[in-house]
Order: sequence, then structure tokens, then C-alpha cells
Amino acid sequence: MTPARDTDRLDRQIRAFGYDGQRRLGATTAAVIGAGGIGSLLVQGLAHLGIGRLIVMDSDRVEPTNLNRLAGATATDARDGTPKAEVAARAVGHIDPDIPVHAMQDSILNTDAWMSLRCADLLFGAVDGHAPRWALNALAVQYARPYIDTGAEIAAHGSDLLDVSGHVATVTPGGPCLLCLSGYPAAASMELDPTLTAAKRSAGYLHDAPDQPTPSVIFLNQAIAGTALGEALNLLTGWHRPRPYTLLDLAGPALTAIDADPQPDCPACGPDSPRGDGDATAPPHFATPSTPPHP
Repeated sequence: MTPARDTDRLDRQIRAFGYDGQRRLGATTAAVIGAGGIGSLLVQGLAHLGIGRLIVMDSDRVEPTNLNRLAGATATDARDGTPKAEVAARAVGHIDPDIPVHAMQDSILNTDAWMSLRCADLLFGAVDGHAPRWALNALAVQYARPYIDTGAEIAAHGSDLLDVSGHVATVTPGGPCLLCLSGYPAAASMELDPTLTAAKRSAGYLHDAPDQPTPSVIFLNQAIAGTALGEALNLLTGWHRPRPYTLLDLAGPALTAIDADPQPDCPACGPDSPRGDGDATAPPHFATPSTPPHP
């Protein structure tokens, strides 16, 4: 990072987080898995923040129904079916052409693609469904990488009530993994705990109509992406108390921090897991996208 870039492009940010924080950002390789509504905003935000290097992975192409929320996408992209990862990389080039971007039109459930993300210092997940989340969780645990998982949910309950919510889960080396977080507190009944029910729903663990396209709006994605970027800055600069799980409720509005501890018997990060093993343990076996892979 050059002094000119520090003083000009990033001046207002440095005034908030200091030169040391900015240098940490500039030395960080971040991987964003899922370049859709939330992921595209994460990529753009990281570029504006001055991240050192970006990896963007998404197997999908732009469709017309994406255009209400896919940052950087155009009608031409929807017509031509441009890969979402390419749209994200193009957006980074417009923001800061000095940031190297590696765009991958691939799935995290592809073992080679999973292995290629070992070089990332920080992982962001903006994916749908169980299997991609568990694959990212396994990568974070095995290679001791911080992983920030995001999700959104919009659901109508009757004619007057609209649930507009999301979550940001932060997995850190030595801390609770995503499986610990999604099951915390283990003794709570979802029927008796509406906060936990909403958290699980927004994380993608509950679906009332799984075969129907899910609603999505850009302002909810922006709130979630902004919260996730704030948690990433906190990992690098320590400006607030860590929040393992944050539930956003835009109807409230409310932002609820849920604390958690690693579960001693967790099959994903417990004593029998490959926690911190790195290349000493083979990659996990990934199931089809409709079912979770083995922890």
C-alpha cells in the first residue's frame, strides 16, 4: 500500500481505524463465496475498504430476476448470462484497479475449489443452503481461518406482518464454529424462543416453502453486508467486543447479539475433528448441494 493511496483514497477511513488497521486490511486476502445479493455488496465494500487481495467464487450467472439486488450487474449481463463472479471482479476494477481479483465460476462443494481457498486469510459466506455453509465451516475449522457467514430472510406472516431479518455469524479460530452457533443454546426450545427461531430461519435452517423463490430486497442485503464488513474490521482492529452471532430485525428494528461458546462434543470442531490440521488431513467428502456434507 503506497503512501499516496493511504492519504488520498483511504484518508477518512484511516482517521477512524488508524494506519495500523489499514495496513492489516492491505495485507489481507479475503475470499467471498457467493457473489449474489449480499456477496456482491461484500465485494464492493471490501474494495472500498482497501483489502489487499480478493477471491470471488460463484457458480451462477446473472439472470433478470437478480437485477433488483445484484450490485454492479446490468441488463446486458442478464441478457448475456455473465458469471456473477466476473461481475464482482469488474466492480472491484472500477473501484480500485490496484486490487488483484481472482474470479472463480465454481462451487465450494467442488473439492479442488475448496482447496484453492486455503490461501485466503478471511472467508465470507453469502451462500444458500446447508451444504455450502458446512463446506465453508469445515474449511475455516481445518485451516484456522476466520469465517463470516451471512444470510437473509423475508417472510410474510398474515396480511400485516412482514419479517425482514438476517444474520451475521463470526467463526474464529478457537471459538465456536458455525455448527456450535446454529445450535446455541442447545437446551432452548425453538417453539419457546422466538429469537432463536428467527435466527435459525434467517440462517437458512427453516423453510416454509422450499420450492418457491425466496423474496429478496437490496436494503436488507445492505444492512447484513454492512454488519459483516464491520465484524471483519473488528477482527483486524479490535474496535468492539466480538459478537459470535448477530441477528438483524429490520421490522423492529433491532440488532441482537447472541453469545456462544464452543461445544465440547461438536462433531465439526470438537476433539475428534480436524481442527487446525491444515493439509495434514484430507479434504472432507462433500454431499450433493441438497444435503449437508459429513462434518
